[in-house]
Amino acid sequence: MTTTSTSARPETRATRSVHMIRAELDVNAFHRWAGSRGLISRNAFDEGFAMHCLLVESFGDIAPKPFRVIIPRDRRRSGVLYGYCQGDADALREAAATYVDPLQDKVLRASRIDSKKMPSSWRLSLRLGFEVLVRPIVRRARGAQNSGAEMDAFQWEACRHPKGGMERSREEVYSDWLADRLNRRGAQLDKATLTSFERVRTVRKLRAHASEGPRAVMQGTIIITDPGDFSELLACGIGRHKSYGYGMLLLRPALSRTGR
Repeated sequence: MTTTSTSARPETRATRSVHMIRAELDVNAFHRWAGSRGLISRNAFDEGFAMHCLLVESFGDIAPKPFRVIIPRDRRRSGVLYGYCQGDADALREAAATYVDPLQDKVLRASRIDSKKMPSSWRLSLRLGFEVLVRPIVRRARGAQNSGAEMDAFQWEACRHPKGGMERSREEVYSDWLADRLNRRGAQLDKATLTSFERVRTVRKLRAHASEGPRAVMQGTIIITDPGDFSELLACGIGRHKSYGYGMLLLRPALSRTGR
């Protein structure tokens, strides 16, 4: 793998290349590999953490992040991995040829990784459709009990109301949570829908205790307000836990306002 000279001028965040990658995922091989590394326990299997470990071991510094694992419910033996990274498919295959063991290669066949370069510039006020898997959490304020601890954004708002006094829906709270994070990075939320929600147990360190938190898929439309910041948004992802399968913004055409 080539290295960058320390005297070279660092690439600015606004101009770095971002590639979208896609790879077929063998779910059975993924579970065998995770089991061999002690990443599956009776209490929980955090596929996001396991995939993070696999990607870092396989590709090093150019491992896709953020990424998204999608396993259709009707096809549990195969799935797909999407991700954004600075390296293209050729760079990932070169890294895999050096680092990947045979079982890891069965999980994600390096020869079947595809990539495309994302646009380097975006049009101001462009309207885009999106889907994103997020972990909508907030940190408790200083002075509060368990300050600094993560908490479901909906539960956090609900606990500040008397019992039965919470008027806003989970979708409304999560939409505001998402809008706030988009606004910081060059995009305005036009509309959003909560398409799925569940509470899942997650692990963030090997042999660590599992913790429970929200897992939500949001779909809708956004409007670009700052093209440079939006490029960074794609590269970095949305919210916390971006290294573990959350926060990757998948783009799609925006339907016309009169369309269905």
